Amino acid sequence: MRPTVFARIGRHTAKAIIIALLAVPACLSLRALRLPDDPNLTPLPARPHTFGELVELPPKVTAWVSDHFGFRANFIMADNIVRFKLFHEFPTVQVAYGQHGRYFMAAHAKNAGPYQAMTAVCGKGKATDATIPYLNKLFSTFHAAGLDPKLLVVASSPAVYPQDVPRSLVAECSSSDTAAARVLASPELLPEARQSILYPLKEMREIAKNTTLFPKTWFHWAGDGLDQVARLSLTAFWQTPLDQPPLKVYKHIGDSDLGHMIIGIKLTSELIEPNFEASGIKPCFGPDCYPEIDGVGRVLGDISRFHNPNAPKRRLLILSDSFGQKASQWYARYYGEVEHFCTSHTAKLTAQQVEAMKAYIYRNRADTDILLLYHDGGAMYDVLRLGTEPILPGAPAAKP
Repeated sequence: MRPTVFARIGRHTAKAIIIALLAVPACLSLRALRLPDDPNLTPLPARPHTFGELVELPPKVTAWVSDHFGFRANFIMADNIVRFKLFHEFPTVQVAYGQHGRYFMAAHAKNAGPYQAMTAVCGKGKATDATIPYLNKLFSTFHAAGLDPKLLVVASSPAVYPQDVPRSLVAECSSSDTAAARVLASPELLPEARQSILYPLKEMREIAKNTTLFPKTWFHWAGDGLDQVARLSLTAFWQTPLDQPPLKVYKHIGDSDLGHMIIGIKLTSELIEPNFEASGIKPCFGPDCYPEIDGVGRVLGDISRFHNPNAPKRRLLILSDSFGQKASQWYARYYGEVEHFCTSHTAKLTAQQVEAMKAYIYRNRADTDILLLYHDGGAMYDVLRLGTEPILPGAPAAKP
């Protein structure tokens, strides 16, 4: 009899504790009624006035409670940590754990299919229908303006490290028959465009064996291997002198550029980056780097410039997607001036800002090399097109 009483007390006590634990966050969720609406969270549904609205109310209330339940972020964080520590699982399709400790951006959107971002740059990827026509247009337009740009298509980490992708993708990502390779081989691509494009997949796979091209937890490239790719591109495009002294470097532990996608999980990698002070280079990062075109930097955001008094007095203009930020630093070894502009937000520029930017970046043509630098996902899937189309050069002014 006595054990039965204690057992009942224990069961009821457990129930009370569970109810109390749930009641605390439930009560805290009521605070949301007094706070301004967060556009990222489900809004509280309006009071129903018809039978149909009443029937639709329960799932709407459930969605609101799910988004506003007290300690919601803490519960999500705890779940993320447990799943990651025990199973290397992520709560999003956008990040994937591969092999040998490497992580990948697996999808560009939360509603994308499994491994969408990886298969797009591996063997099954297919460039958009607009890619080849735009590449033809791009180089024809530049050449008509008296300019001769070059395009470096950077192979992404799944293609560079096929041995590290999830096992089901190894064969596909080991292929060299990628979307970028097929575009370059297409008879629809004009010869003048083809001869101005470099897609060094094979070479990057070799470089990656001995140097860092992609830190293990990163989507973007970074590391001392970027210098070798820079040298490769300069040799292919301009036969630039490569006898400049190597940049001094430093190593540090940096947070992953994928970490913001996963609450509670900290991903880090060792980064190798140029030591500008020790290398005698003056760097500048951010909107204030170009007072000559005031306002443009505020819109573009990801811009930089480098002055190297010990390098040949020539200028390199880099137009890029987000892969240009790290790469531009290593090109500073070979040029007296490097000017880098990420084109991800050129569509937001006003007409006056576009004209000011074009006048500035296409100046001093005789002493300027122009490098377009986009990763394979950007070059083959319209990032290049959308970023550069607003700032294509016009025809040169007629001589008096």
